[in-house]
Amino acid sequence: MYQWDWRLISVYKFVFVQGALITIWLTVLAVILGTVLGTLIAFAKKSRNRIVSWLALGYIELFRAIPILVLLIWVFYVVPILLNWRISAFLASVLALSLNLSAFVAETVRAAIESIPSSQFESGLALGMSPQQVMFQIIIPQAVRNMVPNLMGLYISELKNSSLASVIAVNELLHRSNILISETYRPLEIYTAVAVVYLIMILPLVWVSRVVERHLARIDKPTFGMDYELSH
Repeated sequence: MYQWDWRLISVYKFVFVQGALITIWLTVLAVILGTVLGTLIAFAKKSRNRIVSWLALGYIELFRAIPILVLLIWVFYVVPILLNWRISAFLASVLALSLNLSAFVAETVRAAIESIPSSQFESGLALGMSPQQVMFQIIIPQAVRNMVPNLMGLYISELKNSSLASVIAVNELLHRSNILISETYRPLEIYTAVAVVYLIMILPLVWVSRVVERHLARIDKPTFGMDYELSH
């Protein structure tokens, strides 16, 4: 019979804490970079320039199709050969996770913008606003409310996907735990502790996501276009 020994979790608690901190830092960087890049790609996809639009579409389809694990390995091992640029495992992980996330963010942002009725845009132009003013003062604020729930889901998935960075020896939670297993030969206790740590990191994000969704659901939908049409 397997004899459980939970004392080592207390003895090596610093391993889990340090691993969790690196996991969080990796996720934060990937989320920031992926969100910014994805938003830019979304606007490029909606560009009137067909070349720019098609390039953005190609980018989205490419990085949505490539598995994250393959992308991690490719960025870490192939990019340095092609560009003669030495890259750390941590930076390679940030880039790979960001590229993958940005493709999904781009589709989320695009869909949220297109969910706003075209009458909103037309009404803004009729009031003498420039297309840029209509987009950033009328369309974007409404689109943000529509995209937030899906973005929160993507960010939570990104935290879980960060565990794949252990494949290229990033000292995040899973990699540190695997090293500890090789030293203690206690995989069941350590993997159980890893699962608990992930729950501690993810459950607050799930709670925040639900709170944000409920808050957004209580906000009355803007009726800019309808109000304008009724007044004229």
